[in-house]
Amino acid sequence: MFKKFIFCIFFYINPALASEIWNSDEGLKRLEKSQFKNDFYQLVNFYQPQINPVYCSIASSIIVLNALNYGEISSQKSEELIKPNGEVAEYKLFTQRGFLNKETDKIKPREVIDYKAQNKDLKYDPGISLSDLSKILSRNYHLKTTLVSVKKNNQKIVEEFRLTLKKVLSDKTRFLLVNFNGEILKQKYSGHFSPLVAYDEESDSVLILDVALHKNQWFWTPISDLISAMNTKDNNTYRGYLLVENR
Repeated sequence: MFKKFIFCIFFYINPALASEIWNSDEGLKRLEKSQFKNDFYQLVNFYQPQINPVYCSIASSIIVLNALNYGEISSQKSEELIKPNGEVAEYKLFTQRGFLNKETDKIKPREVIDYKAQNKDLKYDPGISLSDLSKILSRNYHLKTTLVSVKKNNQKIVEEFRLTLKKVLSDKTRFLLVNFNGEILKQKYSGHFSPLVAYDEESDSVLILDVALHKNQWFWTPISDLISAMNTKDNNTYRGYLLVENR
């Protein structure tokens, strides 16, 4: 009984023990006082939710691709319109529908990713893994990617991740895509990707720009909880995060 009482007091005085919707009173306070939120302002302008249940990795990538290359993106042919006078209405943004192509098929076929495979010989494996996403962004979109698998969960890992956050969220050239099991964070999905865009020291929590808007809003979550959610397996490999930047 006494242990339960102590736990309740600790939970009450430590709001970082639970996720917090980003635009709640508490969530907005964290964003306002955060000293590490540069990526929020850079990525929120390009935010878009995933367009189907398995495109969380693609939506997250599109947000970062557009932020990194805005003003230098070639018109996406699949999204162009031809006016009656023959003039082309260009569309100079990367899109989720155009992210996958014949080149990305060499890493993982679209019919498997999209969960539309009719070939019974193909393995059921919708979506994209952390490793495959790193390869696609590196080989097909010419980005520099650093993959970190969270194979352990201890204080040293938490401290190293905290230092990485402070560095990345303070500059304008690098972004973080996190791959985690949402069930650990009490969210309405399991394996998931989203950009991480801010860190609040006082609550020791991070802001996830959640692309699963059909299920969830953006939210703050404690670093320790996110580490636990990344320290889970997707098939036989551990989840983790991608550090993404232009070459």
